[in-house]
Amino acid sequence: MMRRLIWNLLAGLLFASFMPPLLELTTFESVIPFLPLLLTPLLLSHVRRSWFLLGSLLALLVSFYLILIPGEAPWNLFREIAGDINRVINGELPGRPAFAFSIGLISFLIGYLARRTFPNRGFVFGLALGVIGFIAYCDTWTDYSGEQFIIYPIVLALFLLYATEVSERPMASYVRPFSALLIIGATVVAAVQSPVITATWQDSWYDWTDGFESEGTSSSQIQKVGYGNNDEQLGGPFQMDDREVFQVESEGSRYWRVETKDVYTGKGWVLSKSEPEIDSRGFFSHFGDDVKKREERATFELSRELPFVPYNGDNVRLSVDKQRQNLLIDPENQKVSYLDDAERQQNYQIQYTYPLFTEELLQTDEPITLSEMEQDRYLQLPDTLPNRVRDLAEEIVADEDSPWDKAKAIESYFEQENFEYNTEEVAVPEENQDYVDQFLFETKLGYCDNFSTSATVLLRAVGLPARWVKGFTGGESDVIGAAVTSYTVRNKNAHSWVEVYIEGPGWVPLEPTVSFDGAGQYTIDQETNNETEQANPQRDTETDTETATPERPQENLLDEEQTTTAAQTEQQSFPIWPVVGVIVGLVFLYLFRKPLTRTAAILFFRNQLHRPEGFKRMYRFLLRRLDKQGFHYKDGRTLTELAHEVDGYYETYAMRPLTDAYERMVYGGESLSVDKKREYFENIIRRIEG
Repeated sequence: MMRRLIWNLLAGLLFASFMPPLLELTTFESVIPFLPLLLTPLLLSHVRRSWFLLGSLLALLVSFYLILIPGEAPWNLFREIAGDINRVINGELPGRPAFAFSIGLISFLIGYLARRTFPNRGFVFGLALGVIGFIAYCDTWTDYSGEQFIIYPIVLALFLLYATEVSERPMASYVRPFSALLIIGATVVAAVQSPVITATWQDSWYDWTDGFESEGTSSSQIQKVGYGNNDEQLGGPFQMDDREVFQVESEGSRYWRVETKDVYTGKGWVLSKSEPEIDSRGFFSHFGDDVKKREERATFELSRELPFVPYNGDNVRLSVDKQRQNLLIDPENQKVSYLDDAERQQNYQIQYTYPLFTEELLQTDEPITLSEMEQDRYLQLPDTLPNRVRDLAEEIVADEDSPWDKAKAIESYFEQENFEYNTEEVAVPEENQDYVDQFLFETKLGYCDNFSTSATVLLRAVGLPARWVKGFTGGESDVIGAAVTSYTVRNKNAHSWVEVYIEGPGWVPLEPTVSFDGAGQYTIDQETNNETEQANPQRDTETDTETATPERPQENLLDEEQTTTAAQTEQQSFPIWPVVGVIVGLVFLYLFRKPLTRTAAILFFRNQLHRPEGFKRMYRFLLRRLDKQGFHYKDGRTLTELAHEVDGYYETYAMRPLTDAYERMVYGGESLSVDKKREYFENIIRRIEG
């Protein structure tokens, strides 16, 4: 009885392990109200059926009370349930009662299955794989991170397997508990103390199949295209990711900003400081007073809640159901985010001012009036920057006079010099190598991070304040009206570009990445015959790569702690597959050791039973296998007594005739036929090694 109670408790705790990730993704706050309905069916799985059913029902009602109406009168529970049923009948989505009932139903079915199958290792494997698989699914495809928690169901599953093994056998030696504790301890130590290799891809089931081999510095761990937040180490290849981030209805294709970075380290970007403040609008003074602007609106429908607000232009205001929302505004990196996670929205509208520059205003040659502190921020370059980068910058702008012409010369330099857009053979700089220097003089291929970072550094090298910008391009369009178009923005539309400061116009976006036309960054007003014609200032391209070309690699769209290229260290060529094959082979042999032993024994003794020595060898083999299962024939029992105990435990009639045949052969007399020996042997060995 005690063994069964321990087994039931371990099974209940393992089953309950699937709740923490589920609760983190719902509005429920604690697992404690769910514990009665989660644990009771398994704890009562060994009692009489009537007590099992009654206990499970009472546990369901207790959990319903604690989940739905804690502290209220108990009879209000039925009113709550009836209200949810009426909502479903009226065509509405089910609420909290339906969710709790579904969890209770699953728990009851698990308990009933345990009642019918105990003790059974198949049940344990199925339960463990289901719980661990669910946690892995939540970790892979949702915001939940199961890196720390997943060790608990693994340890519980190991304990439950051991408890199942003990329950299946009539006796147990001291070797078994020591072996179990050794395996469980080794698993915990390996999980906790092993050196961690940060995964490059965090959200795709196929991540681990790529990037095992590399050559030199041109190949590192493959990343997934998407938006991340840590840009301290740039470089490395990535793969396409078509998952949707948001849909937006706007008055045209727009680049959607998220934030800027100002300090170039030689490897990537960091923010010099951050001082967010609460406000109802994001006013960042991107543009000068003389710049024409127009008010625009955009309606966002997010596939998942984002920790930031994508926007365009200036003076951003966010509304939900026509109610203005307070936001967390960071003027240092022009980032708009929520006050806390609970206020994140998936459907909202923003208003902003969109710039309409003129050629005359852009061609100004006025001296820069940024403060000394701002100039230091946006002209910063590391002391380790190679001189040939500065020399190249001066060479590019040598024939240009105005700041705008210099900026455009740097923007178009990469296309004129036939730099290549490439996502697969992108290098990671060596330890003492500069990221921009490597791109400009060695590889000359890369994606938006390479182009935008290099353009920012070149602009600063010639004295033009510049900053690095991250966000999304416009996405795929679907016209739904004369003035409003719906766009689908995906992970592959994550992008980076550069903004240069021109006295008068202010911060003007540039698109240095080859094959991108920059549509939606800003508009130039061209007056013709007293009518205003709006033209896109960016270069034309042969193909529309905004929907066909992935833009920049990142990790997890929603994880504030993710890195841009997590673990960008150069990989060494290593024959990983033989190691994986050996490990899989060893695991297979361990998991299926009993069926393999059974099959090998049957095949080995099948053709030996016609000889007396072969039959003796077979019978002694059976005694050794039974001894390992706890049937010790040297404990003062006769072989006949042992045979009766074995047949009684396994509910068969096989060991007794084999023992009788063995004794007759030893002491003289008639024996069984070869066919009967084979039949009885195969019968009992299948039970022993089942």
